[in-house]
Amino acid sequence: MTYTYGPVASWRYGRSLGIDVTTRPKKCTFNCIYCQLGSTIEHVVSPDDILDKLPSSQDILKEVYSVLRRLDLNSIDAVTFSGAGEPTLNLEIGVLADAIKREIQSLPLVLLTNASLLQTPEVRKNLTGFDIISAKMDAGDDRTFRLINHPARGIFTLDDIIDGIKKLHKQMYGTLALEVMLLKGPQGLTNAEGQARGALIERILEITPDVVQIYTPWRPSAVEGIQPLSVNILHEFGQELGEYLGMDKIWVYGYHDARNKPVRWKNHNKIENEIIDLLRRRPCRISDVIVSMGIKTALAKHILNSLLKSGEVSIQKIENESFYRIVNYPEV
Repeated sequence: MTYTYGPVASWRYGRSLGIDVTTRPKKCTFNCIYCQLGSTIEHVVSPDDILDKLPSSQDILKEVYSVLRRLDLNSIDAVTFSGAGEPTLNLEIGVLADAIKREIQSLPLVLLTNASLLQTPEVRKNLTGFDIISAKMDAGDDRTFRLINHPARGIFTLDDIIDGIKKLHKQMYGTLALEVMLLKGPQGLTNAEGQARGALIERILEITPDVVQIYTPWRPSAVEGIQPLSVNILHEFGQELGEYLGMDKIWVYGYHDARNKPVRWKNHNKIENEIIDLLRRRPCRISDVIVSMGIKTALAKHILNSLLKSGEVSIQKIENESFYRIVNYPEV
C-alpha cells in the first residue's frame, strides 16, 4: 500500500510532495460535494472510529524515507500532509510531522485539513510541528455548510469548527491559512452570492487568518453539477476581503501561481506504477503527470495510452480539460 505520492504542482505552495496519512477507502468527517477524491466511503465522527484501519506510523515513514531518497529535495517547495479523507483522523500525525521535518529541514511542512476536529485539544496538540496549516472554510452559515460539506451526522456545528480554528490559531507557531472553495452547485446552491457570500466573508474576518486562499473546483467533483467560478469572481471576493485584511494576505487561484519549475527525481522505481499511484489519489491532466513525475511528454503519453488500452485508466472531460482517472476510483 502506498502512502506517499509524487510531487503535485500546487498553485499555493509550488511543487509539493504529498503524504497520505489515512489511505483508501476514503475516510472523512465530511462528504463534500466538490471533493476530487470522490464520495466518502467511511463517514466517521472521530479518530476512534478508524483506529484499527490506519497504517502504522512506521509503515508510513518507511515509504516516505524511500521517496525522499529518490527525490531531489532542491526541486520541491514543500511537503504536504493530506489524505484519502481528513488527515487529522490519524492521531500519529504529530509523530509523523516531527520525524519528517527532521528529514526535510528547511522545507515548509504543510497540513491540509477540513478543520472539523480542531475543537479537540488532543488534535490541536498534534499540529504544533507544521509550518503552514490550511483549514478549509466553505460557508459562513449552517445551512450552506451542511449543503456543501455534508458533515457526519450528529458531529459538529459550524460554530464549533470556527471556535476550533480560532483556538488553533492562538496555539500554533506557524501560518494559519483558510482555504475558501467558491462554487455553484445543483438547485441554485452557491457560496459566492447573496446572503451566503456575506456570511462567509463575515466569518473569515472573525477568524483573522494569516492568509486566505480563494479557490474553485476545477477538477472532477464527487457530485455532478458543480461549477467552477471565473477568476474575475474569485478576484472580486479576494478584493473585498483584502480591504479588511490587506491584499498581501489574499491568494487567488489564477493570480498566485507558484508552479514554475520542474520536479527532479534521482530515480524511479517503476514509473508506470508510480503514475497509477498518483491517479489513485486524484484525477490528473497529462500536464499534472508530467510535472509530478518529472518525465517527458512523450513518455507520459505512452504510459497513459497504455493504461487506457488495458482498461486501468479512463478519461473524464471537464470543460476543455481531459482528466485521467483510475477506473475503479474512488474505492481503490
